[in-house]
Amino acid sequence: MGHEDRGRRTGYDTVNIQQAKDGIKEAVRSYLDKDAAGNYLVGRARQRAIMLMGAPGIGKTAIMSQIAAEMDIGYIGYTITHHTRQSAIGLPYIERRSYGGREYSITEYTLSEIIASVYEAIENQGKQEGILFIDEINCVSETLSPAMLDLLQNKKFGPHRIPEGWILVAAGNPPEYNSSVRDFDIVTLDRVRVVNVSADADVWLKYAHNNGIHDAITYYIQMKPQSLLSVERTVDGPMFATPRGWEDLSVVLKQHEKLGFPAEAELISQYIHDPDIAAEFGRYMYFHAKYKQDYDVTGIMEGQYEDKIENMKAASIDEKLAVTSVFVGEINKDAEDNAALSYLESRLVSMGEPVGRESVRRSVDVMRKGMRRRLDGNITSYERNSITFSLSRMEPLGEEPSAEELKGLLQEVRGELGASAERIVRRFDNTFGFMRSCFGDSQETVSFLASLVDCYQFIMFAVSNDFESFFQRNEELLVKKHDAGLAGGAGA
Repeated sequence: MGHEDRGRRTGYDTVNIQQAKDGIKEAVRSYLDKDAAGNYLVGRARQRAIMLMGAPGIGKTAIMSQIAAEMDIGYIGYTITHHTRQSAIGLPYIERRSYGGREYSITEYTLSEIIASVYEAIENQGKQEGILFIDEINCVSETLSPAMLDLLQNKKFGPHRIPEGWILVAAGNPPEYNSSVRDFDIVTLDRVRVVNVSADADVWLKYAHNNGIHDAITYYIQMKPQSLLSVERTVDGPMFATPRGWEDLSVVLKQHEKLGFPAEAELISQYIHDPDIAAEFGRYMYFHAKYKQDYDVTGIMEGQYEDKIENMKAASIDEKLAVTSVFVGEINKDAEDNAALSYLESRLVSMGEPVGRESVRRSVDVMRKGMRRRLDGNITSYERNSITFSLSRMEPLGEEPSAEELKGLLQEVRGELGASAERIVRRFDNTFGFMRSCFGDSQETVSFLASLVDCYQFIMFAVSNDFESFFQRNEELLVKKHDAGLAGGAGA
């Protein structure tokens, strides 16, 4: 058996999207590490381009912007199939040069549009270092293919190099997902770091909890993990469902709920392009909503659950999982709202106490412009949500707010922040009490806590507010069970 066969059979050459993200972060950090004199410790020639390979919609593009935002470095992303040879490497023009006493006409090239955008990003974003991300790199036309090879091998388009301090990351789809794929030769592959990414439902569910994906979707994927990524070619065309499709569907489902619109089968099929999966999810979504109503989830979270304990104990696995997913979604949404209020409070406090209408107007104008600039850049989803909320809450102040109006808004936000914190603690304690009354310390209760641990905003709230009851219960169930499992494994 050859090395290639061993790698494919054991799966050593494939990672999930979280492992890919962590590995790329480490690579970028190592490439940007400098000595005392400011020189990069890994020279440009040894900074191999990173090439992500995986199914469409798996999250390759998303993690790259997240990495740049989390590392606070610049980011430019391009889908290379949208470009021509001219926009990628520049347009030719004739230049006159003298060699050995004779004058010659030579061909030179204008600056590549993509390279120019990196310099613009350096100027506009104020980041000297960053990531240049090129998507669908193995799906380019035949005329552009040599330029892509040159890019991967030499980090340049035509004669123009990527600025120092900018790391090249590319992504592509395996041939089974895209008939336009072109294979790279060994010479090119020997000059890049290839990261093969596969779908992992458990990892995606952690991401989903962390990013507020609709709880009907997390419930369904927990029950049907094989539906997270499914691609099948049929005589009627491709049928598929992807993580990107589920995330986009989550956004529209939340908006439909907010506006009171029904989520019809036609809507689901616009995002999930597999009739069987779309129909199945529609059924699960119906029962998810039914269980939420039947068990009066809001009442349980407010402590009204004594008459529901026996029903939950006798419930099916589907019902238990559906109700638990709603609990997690509701608590995480409360934490997201709290984070947005906290962000606005910090912005208002940072202004100090400007005196005089002109000073107030100038301070508010500076803060608004700063937040809008952040929105125009590459930032985390958490910061984007908080900024959007803050700008909307400041809108009623108008362009000429008074100092009294600012103080009034700050007092209002602080009152809401205190009420929000009390709400989170109360609803968590009541929900945990209900779960423990129904299931004791069994898997259902552990799963509830573990899902909350995956929720970034909830954990940030717990840490910043010294949420003692959560940490105690986390210690009781998750940590002790983990230690017990290790001890059992050691004894075995």
